[in-house]
Amino acid sequence: MLRTALLVLLLAVPFQAFAVSADRIGARWDEITYHWPKARREAGLTRLLAEIRALRQRQPDQADLLIWEAIVTVSRASLSPNLSVLGQLKQTRKLLEQAIALDPRALDGAAYLTLACLYYKLPGWPLSFGDRHKAEIYFRKALALNPDGIETHYYYARYLHDRGETAAARAHFEKVLQLSGDPDQPYLAQRLKRKAAQKLGRLLASRS
Repeated sequence: MLRTALLVLLLAVPFQAFAVSADRIGARWDEITYHWPKARREAGLTRLLAEIRALRQRQPDQADLLIWEAIVTVSRASLSPNLSVLGQLKQTRKLLEQAIALDPRALDGAAYLTLACLYYKLPGWPLSFGDRHKAEIYFRKALALNPDGIETHYYYARYLHDRGETAAARAHFEKVLQLSGDPDQPYLAQRLKRKAAQKLGRLLASRS
């Protein structure tokens, strides 16, 4: 269950040392997560995480960096999921809550979306902090701040589908196909559009 939960949050370039600037973190994460060979991704994400933490030491009150540290931590955890990563994800929740306190609009509300996905997919107490009611609240906050976000509509559609709200889920999957992706994260946009098309096809087929 934990493996599935973490992989839902995410889904041949040689490994090399790099230093990332704050405005290029998204592009680097996108490349590593969706384009690097699987065997090299953990090392790449570990290095990216170290770069983000180094930036945070110089800019401790930057909400964007807190959000990216959380996202990269979750991405890395998804590569080798086990019970020990649950402690890391609790710390990730704290990073996201801190980012919201600093600037709830940072990265177009990405902290809300990441929290929504964590509450949606993680197991509940006593294993972790999963909570479908809180997930709904955070999904709605994310949509309010980023009504044209591919990730926001895709993951909210998944959530609605799991709740049996197929008509609403279908509308959000359709929205994913209509939207333009972030040019800094082309692989993510391609992946989510492809998966949304597949989900939508199954939903439409089930009606016939």
